[in-house]
Amino acid sequence: MTEPTPPPVVEQMGARLHPLTPFVKGWGYFVVAAVALVNNEGLRSNLEVAGIGLAGVLVGGILLGALSWWFTKWQLTDEAIRVDSGFLFRRTRIIRFDRIQAIDVAQPFVARLFGMAELRMDVAGGGKSDGKLSYFKYADAGQLRTILLVRAKGEQVAEQQDQEQQHEAPPLLVVPTNRLLGATLLSSTVLGSAAALIWLIVATMVFEFHVGLFAGLPLLLGVVQPIWKQVVGNHGFTLSQTDHGLRTKRGLFDVQRQTIPPGRVQGLLITEPLIWRLLGWSRVELDIAGVAGSKEDGESENEGAQLLPVGERGEVAAVLARVLPGFNLDAIDLQRAPERVKWLRPIGWRYLAYGADEQVFVTTNGWISRRTSIVLHHKTQSVRLTQGPIQRRLNLADVHIDTPQGPTNAVALHRSAEEAAWLTQAQADQARQARQAIESTRPDQS
Repeated sequence: MTEPTPPPVVEQMGARLHPLTPFVKGWGYFVVAAVALVNNEGLRSNLEVAGIGLAGVLVGGILLGALSWWFTKWQLTDEAIRVDSGFLFRRTRIIRFDRIQAIDVAQPFVARLFGMAELRMDVAGGGKSDGKLSYFKYADAGQLRTILLVRAKGEQVAEQQDQEQQHEAPPLLVVPTNRLLGATLLSSTVLGSAAALIWLIVATMVFEFHVGLFAGLPLLLGVVQPIWKQVVGNHGFTLSQTDHGLRTKRGLFDVQRQTIPPGRVQGLLITEPLIWRLLGWSRVELDIAGVAGSKEDGESENEGAQLLPVGERGEVAAVLARVLPGFNLDAIDLQRAPERVKWLRPIGWRYLAYGADEQVFVTTNGWISRRTSIVLHHKTQSVRLTQGPIQRRLNLADVHIDTPQGPTNAVALHRSAEEAAWLTQAQADQARQARQAIESTRPDQS
């Protein structure tokens, strides 16, 4: 039986992206300009000026996009893929094959209309935007993905991942759209913005308190943006198990897939807003090496990879056990903060706690929005004790378990100074022992 012939590896020297890339990337700016011109009363009365302005925006956008496209080139070398971009300020990205963890072919909505796609590479130590390369013809993107996987992982792994992409594994769970919508509508951001928007409408119509349209726009965005991001962005959220780790799939218009390789999870964050807790719902995010905490458009710097946008308690326990085999959050004995902390946090002091087992360190805080941070011992980067002036008067201190930037922020808040000193040393020792245990189980590379 003959071995399958791998795809030809062709060195592309200075290749450009698809010529329609500027339009696919910049169509939104043209729509915003058109809406702004239409909403301007002076321009509505002078359609000739409005047309000239809109044409100017269109021509200017095309020229700027064409310049960006012309000066953007990519090429494969023996050890990396190199991307040169920028016509005023030159930028060079060199993505080494051995740093690539996973590669997906994605088709945002507009790109899908033109049969185009982009490559999304998870790069260890890099940001989300650093691993993006767009746009190609869909077939070309798939071929380049195969070439990169062969270079990065070898032919066998590349073939397995191609088969996984063509034949998706059966889902472990699917988040219903009605739960996504309900959780978004019951979030503090949407409830607060909606209440303020209703007050603004009532004040304008009943009390003739005119504050203008612009005062209502931020409130309207506070309602619309979370719904769009959570309901549309997480539509059809599916979690499945593959040979290379957990895999998520989500999105209505922009279908996104992400692989969570075992061993790269550095921490987890469970968030339970007040109303969600009454319904038994929570959200789970991950710190992943090279992914979590890296900023993308519209995201916070501390936003991580989503493991579960909203799930019931049983679902949360099941996915936690997938990421951390043998882990049971309910079995961890949490140590509450001393009662004198109520002078600093009259209500929230009851919800400050920490605990640990042989695998992780756990902290909880917050009574309006409960946050449970989980840090793996062997992923701890440093342990430090801090103490403010008021804390010194109350003989209190904080213990920080530092991890790479991301949503997880494990801090044992307001412990007694003696307990904090003991905990700092104990956690440092635990982290060191955990790293030594992990190193001893790795195969000898000599």
